[in-house]
Amino acid sequence: MSYRHFGRIGDIWKHIPLCEFLAIEKPTRYIETNSAFPQYQLTGSFEQQYGILHIEKNIKKSQRIEQSVYWKLLSNIPENRNGVSKYLGSPALALNILGDSAKEFVFFDIEEACLKEIAEYAKKKNLATKTNCLNQDSVDGLINMVEELGSQDFIHVDPYFIYKKNANNNSYYDAFCLGMKKGARGMLWYGFNTVQEREVLQNVVRSQTDNSGQTRLQGIEIMSILLDENTLDVNPGVLGCGILIGNLSQHSRQSFQEMAQEVIKIYRDSTMFNKYPGELKFEEFEIQI
Repeated sequence: MSYRHFGRIGDIWKHIPLCEFLAIEKPTRYIETNSAFPQYQLTGSFEQQYGILHIEKNIKKSQRIEQSVYWKLLSNIPENRNGVSKYLGSPALALNILGDSAKEFVFFDIEEACLKEIAEYAKKKNLATKTNCLNQDSVDGLINMVEELGSQDFIHVDPYFIYKKNANNNSYYDAFCLGMKKGARGMLWYGFNTVQEREVLQNVVRSQTDNSGQTRLQGIEIMSILLDENTLDVNPGVLGCGILIGNLSQHSRQSFQEMAQEVIKIYRDSTMFNKYPGELKFEEFEIQI
């Protein structure tokens, strides 16, 4: 399996807010650019022990997370009744949360195996006729959809490098900003492992800043307290990751802040790989585009 990020800390600060957003916003169309697989079998790796298995072990530290849409979905999977062993990727989370209330699901991925499993999962949920799996470049695919986007659409963009240009000189961040300017709702996830990588990403985000723009993007970055100019000799997946959201309701924006605070609470006094302090911190920012 080419995707190994499942259940790691980056997934935690992606799926917890995503689930809340979808449950609150209830879009009629869900579009995802980097879909990967709908579900995974956990291996108990050090990365997962610091990720989803740490959340499971410390869930009582946060009533808010324990009652979250994300945790309820995971804990209600039959295989997880005696402990979390199966993890849901974002396609499965979206299909479960939106279900019949959505008119269409659009999943992009360059790996056919992922799309095949998404289609099979959608069929089991009786959502096959609403599910469109596209095996193509998702940057240009999303840009080609921009003119038809509106407030009932939710875009989930989560590559790793949001600024890398494709053959047509377009990036994921370009596509996301175009969608937000058209009034679609959405979130963009990105990761970083050093302060230099973070600075590059922040410069990319600011490159679209337009103080006269009508669209505001709210961002929250969660990162290890150890994040500096050097990488560690262990890697939990990412040492830091951020989410940008646009055109979401006040309810979602408030939930976004609350979830960040609760994730920090769950990781208080934690350790990473039984070797380093595992505590996290977060920073908020806002830009106009």
